[in-house]
Amino acid sequence: MSVATLTMDDVIADPTLLQNAIDQKVKEDPAAVNKALSAYMKDDATRQQMIDEAKEGLQAIHDIQVAFESVYGLLAKVDAQSFTGSDGKVIQKFAPIWRGYSDAFTASLSQTETLAAKGKAAIDTFVKTIIPILKNTDLSVDAKQTRLGFFINNMNQNDQNIKDIDALILVFDGISKNVTSFEATFEETMKQVGTKLTTDIARAKEDIALLQQKLETQLQTAKTLGIAAGVSLGVGGVMMATGVLAPVGMLIGLAGIIMGGLAIDAYFNKVAAIKKDLADKKDELATLQKQQDAYNTLSPEITIACASMLSISTKLGVLAGVFKTVKGDIVEQNEHLKTASGADDADIADVRDQEIELAAASYANLAQILETFADGWTTAAAAPTAST
Repeated sequence: MSVATLTMDDVIADPTLLQNAIDQKVKEDPAAVNKALSAYMKDDATRQQMIDEAKEGLQAIHDIQVAFESVYGLLAKVDAQSFTGSDGKVIQKFAPIWRGYSDAFTASLSQTETLAAKGKAAIDTFVKTIIPILKNTDLSVDAKQTRLGFFINNMNQNDQNIKDIDALILVFDGISKNVTSFEATFEETMKQVGTKLTTDIARAKEDIALLQQKLETQLQTAKTLGIAAGVSLGVGGVMMATGVLAPVGMLIGLAGIIMGGLAIDAYFNKVAAIKKDLADKKDELATLQKQQDAYNTLSPEITIACASMLSISTKLGVLAGVFKTVKGDIVEQNEHLKTASGADDADIADVRDQEIELAAASYANLAQILETFADGWTTAAAAPTAST
């Protein structure tokens, strides 16, 4: 199937059809393909697309920085509350884990800046040195190879740049996966916290109602026994009233009163215990309600933070996409330059020249990305004010 006969439905159904068709076209007429590609790469709209992609990457860096910091502020507030999860244990501290992801991203920024600088230097070298040598028709292939030792070194440097870019993309992908997983854990944990608070408050209210009922029952019992509220004579008091010299018969007669005194003491001890349990339970309820108020206050921020976490993953994908584009351009440049550097026969002179032009156009586009990055780097990579 040729490029001309391919439909969008065909490509969607089998993306390899497009690549196969392009490969076939290159075999049939490499000069025409190179000419078309060169025109495409030089097109203003193509250049603008490159710039737009670079700006998206810069905006992603800025947005990620802001999101990391704002989410950290919310997580610090959550950690300070010492909420409990469904297992009754205090939930894990989220802020330190999040700071680790943020630090990893910050570290990657320095690598990003280094790669941009190395890429720009490579472009300057190729444009000012390598391409003029390749275009010089007065030099033989042997002479070119002799003078292109530095070119080979730069090719190797590009290979290292590609490895560095691949490593950086892996870092972005790794942070993205960690953030996505973290968001799911955090969101589920906070749901459990909310459910646990609601359940615990309901239970505490039930316990308070039960204790109040028990206290009321004890007070009614006191009235039935004729016990004055808050008064307990006690065994010692009864003995002091009778005296050690009281007649034995009187002591025997007072036995019932003494036993009654013991019963009264037991009653007041029971009432005191119920009152203490009631006070403790009311304190527990007050603490739970205070935590629920804090949870409800933080709830909108939690929702925003979860959305910000997911946006970080998305924007890391954008940033990775920019560097995949850079990597693709580097690979493409290398291929064109390899072809052009070895083309010296008259039969393939046109192909050589087109390859050189295509390599130059590809470098120019890569320069647009890296220069856009360089121009906006200071603003995009500036860390926002740290949260406390």
